[in-house]
Amino acid sequence: MGNLADLTVLPALGKARWTTAQIFGYEIALEAVRQAVGAYAQGIAEAEAADEPNQDMIAAWRADQAAWVARGEQLDPLDTRAVNRVREDADRLLSVDDEDEEEPSGQDGPGD
Repeated sequence: MGNLADLTVLPALGKARWTTAQIFGYEIALEAVRQAVGAYAQGIAEAEAADEPNQDMIAAWRADQAAWVARGEQLDPLDTRAVNRVREDADRLLSVDDEDEEEPSGQDGPGD
């Protein structure tokens, strides 16, 4: 059996470059991305189940959903501005205003 230090890769990784606040913000942003993707999935499923599905709306929501997936994949924990933007955009998308019960359109998405 070899030396354990020779078998581990952790020492080669070095010290983390992000702060605790950055990594927590990043994790929250990733969860926000997952919530946005899920909101679109729910909206798409409901729209597809309609008697007369609006294919244009479904296609737009699929494109928006794919854009959210891409944002999550491209997000860098060190890019605090991008992390904050994702969190703010998800908050706007997922927030429900009790006075606004209209169907979503355009950028708003299925969470409104």
